[in-house]
Amino acid sequence: MILDTGTHLAGLSLYEILMAVALSIVLSLLSLGLIAVLTRRGSLERAGTGDVAAMTTSVFLFDEQRLVSAPSEWREHLETFGHDASDWEVLRQLLLPRFPGMPELPELATDELFRSLNARYSGDSGVLRLRQVGHRLRVTLRETEAGSLVHLHTAQLNGQRLDQMTALVEYLAIPIWTMNTNGQVLRKNAAYRALEEQLEGSSDVNVPLVRNTEAATDRPVFTYRIMLDPRGRLPERWFDVSARRIEDGWQCSAQDVTALVRAELAQRNFVQTLTKTFAQLSTGLAIFDRDRQLILFNPSLVDLTSLSPEFLTSRPALSHFFDHLRDQRIMPEPKNYASWREQLSALVSAAADGRYQETWSLPSGATYRVTGRPHPNGAIAFLFEDISDEIAMTRRFRQQLSLSQSVLDAITDPIVIFDAQGLMSYCNAAYRRLFQIEPQEDLSGIVIRDAHRMWCRKASDAAGLGELLERLLTRPDRLDWKHTMHFRDAGEVSCSVVPLVSGACMVNFGLMRVPSVPVDTAAE
Repeated sequence: MILDTGTHLAGLSLYEILMAVALSIVLSLLSLGLIAVLTRRGSLERAGTGDVAAMTTSVFLFDEQRLVSAPSEWREHLETFGHDASDWEVLRQLLLPRFPGMPELPELATDELFRSLNARYSGDSGVLRLRQVGHRLRVTLRETEAGSLVHLHTAQLNGQRLDQMTALVEYLAIPIWTMNTNGQVLRKNAAYRALEEQLEGSSDVNVPLVRNTEAATDRPVFTYRIMLDPRGRLPERWFDVSARRIEDGWQCSAQDVTALVRAELAQRNFVQTLTKTFAQLSTGLAIFDRDRQLILFNPSLVDLTSLSPEFLTSRPALSHFFDHLRDQRIMPEPKNYASWREQLSALVSAAADGRYQETWSLPSGATYRVTGRPHPNGAIAFLFEDISDEIAMTRRFRQQLSLSQSVLDAITDPIVIFDAQGLMSYCNAAYRRLFQIEPQEDLSGIVIRDAHRMWCRKASDAAGLGELLERLLTRPDRLDWKHTMHFRDAGEVSCSVVPLVSGACMVNFGLMRVPSVPVDTAAE
C-alpha cells in the first residue's frame, strides 16, 4: 500500500503536491474553528441559563428571627424598613401581601418540613417555598419567568407611583397607622408620630387608638370616638378612629374632632339651660319641626291644655295636637266643622309668617293668648299664655274708670283734670257743654296751653286767665286758688284750682247762680 502511494506521489508534480498540502491545512483549520464556535455557544447557553436562574430565585436563611443569609440587593432593601421590627417581621411584612400564608414565626410545624405557597392573585406566577432545616428556616422566592424590559419599565413606574402615594400618606394632616393583630404599630405617618410626641410620658399613648380586641372578626370596618388625655399639660383631645381589618391586622386613621365635641357639649349645655328655663315658665310652649311634629314642650303646656304627657311625648302631628285641644275644649269651638282643616291650615300659615296671635275665651271662663312664631329650619313655636287675671283686672279697671266718669258727669259744675305732665286726663259732661265740645271727641292729646286758648276764646274778659295759666304751668304751691271770670253765654264763673295727688290738679268752673226773686217783691 505504501509502495502504491509513493508510486502515485512520484507521478505528481511539485506544484500539485504543494496544493494538496495547503488544502489539507485549510480543511483542518476550518474543522478546528467550527469545533471552537460550537463549544463557545454551549458555554454561553449554560452561562445564560445560570444567570436566568439566579435572576428568578432569591434565597433567605433565618436563624430564628435573625437573617443569616440573603441576596445583597434584598439585604439593602430590607434595611430601609422596620427599624423597630425583627428581620423576620420585616420580610414577612414585605411578602405577606403577595403570599398570605406566611407563618407569623420563622418556623414550621413539628410534622411539617416543607411548605409551598402560591401568590395571592391568579396573574402572579411566583412561588414561595419554606424548608425547615433544624432550627433554621430556608425561604426561597422563585419567579417562573425572568423580567423583560416591559416588566422592568412597569416596575419602575409602579415604584414611582408607590413613592408618591407613600409621601402623600406620610404628610397627611391626620394620623394614619397600621398594626398587627397583637396591637403592635408597624407603620405610621408623621401626624401619628407628632401625636406620640405631644402625649409623651403617657403610658397609654397607643392604648386608646389601638383597640383591636373590641372588634370581632365579623366587623371588617368599624369606627369609634376616643379621648386622649395629656394628663393636665394640654387640653384633652378627641378623635374619631376608623379601622379596617386587613390580613394580618388593622389599617387605622384618626380625625381630630376636639372642636366638634366641644361644640356638641356647649350645645347640650345650652339645651339643658333652655330646658330648665322653659320648665320654669308659666307660659306653655309647643315647638313643631319642619315636618310639623311636636319636638319640644314644657310642663306649663300640660297644665294649661290638660293634654297628657304620654300624648305629648309621642310627638303628635300639629293637626292631631289641635284636634286634641278642641276635644279638651281648650280652644273655641269652630263654627263650621267642614272648614276646620282650612282654618287650621290658615292658622299654621299665619304662625309661619309670625302673624298669628289670638285670644281664646274658653267655656271654663279662662282666657288664653295664643301666639305663633316662626323658628329656624322651618319650625313653628306656639305660646299659650293664661291671661285670665289680666283680663279680669282690665275689666275691673275699666269699670272703675267708667264709674269715675259717671261721678264726674253727675257733678253740675264744669270740671277738668290735668296730670303731672300737663295732659288733660278727665273732663265731665258740664265742661263739654260749657265749651261746646262734642261727646265723642277725644281730648287725650289736649295740654294746658290748648285748654287755656279755648278758655280765652270763651271769656269776655281776659282778667285772671294769665295768672291761671301761670299757676297751672308752674304750680308754685299746693294751695287752692280762686278767681272770678266772665264767659260769654255763661256770665260770671268762679274758677278754682285744686291740687290733687301725684302732681295732678283740677280746675273747677263754678257757674254763679243768681237767686230767684219773687215777681211781686221785685215790683215793689
